[in-house]
Amino acid sequence: MAEKSFLIPVAPKPWPKASREYPITPRENILLALSHKKPRWMPNLQASSQLYLSSIIRDIPTERTQDAADWFGVEYLYSEAQCSSTPQGNVLNDITEWEEKIVWPELDILDWAADAKKLERDESLALSMVMSNGPFQRLFGLEGFEQALIDLITEPDAVRAFMTKYAEFQINVMDRVREHLQLDYIVVADDWGTMRAPFFSTDTFEKTILEPTKLLANAVKARGIKIIAHCCGMVMPFVPYMVEEIGYDALDIQDAINDLPGVLAKYGKRITVECHSSAKIVHDPEMTEDKVRKYAHVLVDTLGAHAVPGAGAVASISSSFENIYYALENELYEYSLKQYSGLR
Repeated sequence: MAEKSFLIPVAPKPWPKASREYPITPRENILLALSHKKPRWMPNLQASSQLYLSSIIRDIPTERTQDAADWFGVEYLYSEAQCSSTPQGNVLNDITEWEEKIVWPELDILDWAADAKKLERDESLALSMVMSNGPFQRLFGLEGFEQALIDLITEPDAVRAFMTKYAEFQINVMDRVREHLQLDYIVVADDWGTMRAPFFSTDTFEKTILEPTKLLANAVKARGIKIIAHCCGMVMPFVPYMVEEIGYDALDIQDAINDLPGVLAKYGKRITVECHSSAKIVHDPEMTEDKVRKYAHVLVDTLGAHAVPGAGAVASISSSFENIYYALENELYEYSLKQYSGLR
């Protein structure tokens, strides 16, 4: 039988948060999970969080639907089909030029207080910020992907020196924000793999990316902020580093190609994972509310706090269809609340 064919959106519609009475606030609940304690229900990450979108931080361009440049001069070309922009690697020819060519943004001249005041804070939700370019993504943004992979192997000392400087810069950005906003967690995006395997070996990773990443993570945690790694690709060889050396609080790694149950079975008391709703289920036009509720039970009983050590998974859900989204959202809440009731 041929597999069904239907459209899966690149950027699914964000549905409004459900209105209900909670036993504790969504913020309190998700912070339990990010502290590796048993939450009251399986947190829905987006519905539990408020995102600080700065108008002055240009780690990536603030213009979302057009060609633009970031504050290092990297040009981004927008693709309507992809609903995103791609960096063009136009700043460096190779990493040995970084000290000569990179102009570091002057953070002190920016009005951080005015930027923070634009946020209408909802104290019931956890306040988050995204650092869209981790060390490796910043490297290939500056000089192109192929050159970045070459430099990781041929110029590891220069790569590590640049990434260390960049991590220090990211810490300075975070500190400017913290002067005016109480951040609960930061998501650091740094993709390390394809669908089949990592981009580089663990040996290369140790020589270049590991220490600068630890520097940033340690600084985030020292300031009482939780840190989540968003890392696309098959990255299971790096999970021990992520948990044992870097010390992330949560991993947002792709479910279909990484072993989330295995990560929780081994490391659940030290880390949580973000589980995403299956695109083939939530965007299926023939999906029914009854079927998606049963799917919610599978997610909870496989990755929930009652089934694994530690906090279990944090959910990240979407759907093309309003009724399917809210059926899934409500069942994840109601069912996990019931299943977790004996954990306290």
